[in-house]
Amino acid sequence: MSAGGNGTGPVGPAPDDRADLTGLEGLLAATKSVRVLRYPHETEPDEEGQTTEWHCDVVVVDGVPAAGFTTYATVGARVLPTNVSTPEGREIRTEFVTVGRTGHRAMADVLDACALAVATGSIHVQPGAPIPNAVGLIEPGRRCEHLVLAPPFLWPDLQVVDETGGPDGTGPLLTRLQAVPITTAEMKLLATDGSDALFGALDAGGADVTDPDRPSVA
Repeated sequence: MSAGGNGTGPVGPAPDDRADLTGLEGLLAATKSVRVLRYPHETEPDEEGQTTEWHCDVVVVDGVPAAGFTTYATVGARVLPTNVSTPEGREIRTEFVTVGRTGHRAMADVLDACALAVATGSIHVQPGAPIPNAVGLIEPGRRCEHLVLAPPFLWPDLQVVDETGGPDGTGPLLTRLQAVPITTAEMKLLATDGSDALFGALDAGGADVTDPDRPSVA
């Protein structure tokens, strides 16, 4: 897999400076161009018709992992239960990260779609899990309409696992997963042969994971 290509997309919501950037220090140290976009949301009504407001913050880091590229990382998804736990029973929460060509700001919206998928309980949050149509809903017509989750592989200084449990040490274990755009044919390969086969095909084909219009490897 490689990084390259180009694209354009809609700009996200207004910048916000209230986000918790803990765990992203390794990325932030490499650039002076950092913004935080806040996506406000509201839960579905409960049995009494009450809703709860929540938000997802997406950090936009230009020039990382290299010049001409931008990293996008959520810092709000950790509040959402994943229904996933360690063998010892400790709850696991997850943040998401992805990469695109600088200027392709739609990837921020795509990461927010990941958080929404967790909020609605529509995905199983673990490596190898697909998020169908996450790109297609934001940018219809792209070859890579879907996402697959994977351990992050482009950021050697990114904190991938945080076992501290927050300020009081009793919180969930926090992980970060990379959202990788894939085509419909590649999602079928994932379903039939598993994530190892898919990522083997992406590697063998030199797939550019920053280009949502790249040729399919399946």
